[in-house]
Amino acid sequence: MTSFVRRFKTGRFIWTVLVTFYFLVFFTNFFHDALPDRMTLPVLFAYIFVLWLSFEYYFGSPFFQSGAVEHSALWRGVFAFFVYPFLGYVAADFIWWRWTQIPIPVAVTGLLGLAVFGVGTYLRLGTLFGLLGIVQVRPPARGGKEGTLFLPEKRFVSLRFQKLARHPRYLATLVQLVGAALVFRSWGGLILAAAIGLPLLLVQARYEDAHLRDLLKNELKTYTATVPAFWPRLR
Repeated sequence: MTSFVRRFKTGRFIWTVLVTFYFLVFFTNFFHDALPDRMTLPVLFAYIFVLWLSFEYYFGSPFFQSGAVEHSALWRGVFAFFVYPFLGYVAADFIWWRWTQIPIPVAVTGLLGLAVFGVGTYLRLGTLFGLLGIVQVRPPARGGKEGTLFLPEKRFVSLRFQKLARHPRYLATLVQLVGAALVFRSWGGLILAAAIGLPLLLVQARYEDAHLRDLLKNELKTYTATVPAFWPRLR
């Protein structure tokens, strides 16, 4: 089961604030030095990215996990080896290489990218807070120190974003990848997101689908028949 944090943790909160402040200052200085004449949009992206990751980290929500079942350590690791070099590539291509730059003004792609990335971030955090609102703690077994976390299945399938797709956080991650590529005006990033990022997310979603039966013992048949795994149905 997920390791969501429900109670306030002072040490984790202080560490999150310190690390967040450090990276906000770091990216401000970095883009100021690397792009003194066009730093605004990359800095705004970096701020949204860092603040979003801070929420994810504090609430104990692994970056590459839908929030429903335990992740696959293998595919989570493989995706990590993709996503961070991906972000490094689109930023470096925008600043130095300019190998795969979209021939559209930076202001257009940048603002569009921020909007797309913001939608993905809203979807990830909205799903996270929805799950936090229903997660419950079973009393510890006799002699145990902590209870176990579980998600009531009827409340889980009725969550707003769980009605959109069975893996809305993975869908949101794809949206964020597209948004990041647009912010940095990289058509190469768009190709990487579609050719590598999407298949990796689909593999992880398929892995979790196979384990949903442990969570949705009574609701699984109806839920999987009415809610798509990844791509929302247009209604």
